[in-house]
Amino acid sequence: MNLEEAKQYISSVRWQYAKTYITAPHEYTVLDWKPETKQQMIDFADFILANGYKEQFYSKTYTVLQIGEYKYWTMAFPTDGTTLINRTFIDEERKAKIIKFVQTPAFKHVYKMSLEDVEKQMEKK
Repeated sequence: MNLEEAKQYISSVRWQYAKTYITAPHEYTVLDWKPETKQQMIDFADFILANGYKEQFYSKTYTVLQIGEYKYWTMAFPTDGTTLINRTFIDEERKAKIIKFVQTPAFKHVYKMSLEDVEKQMEKK
């Protein structure tokens, strides 16, 4: 996989806000949502590992790859078992605003929402 193919994969799958980690806002995509992309997901996970850099998240270290305004990571090793890929904004200030907002009564979780949907709610408050 090359960068253009990675961008095509990224835009072809659904990204959903991970509501369980309010202090670490991120999104994920799951193979079950689009099983026909299995090989692309594995190739993207390999691309992340081959081209990314190490980053600490609490007690774990992951290889992350920045593409556009997001950084991506997988948690499956070996990658042929990949069924989920995560991403979050690179911009720490943007993430901080989301962390603050999702802890207020103004935030309303909606099924299948993305981080951008969360930001849209922030704009309306």
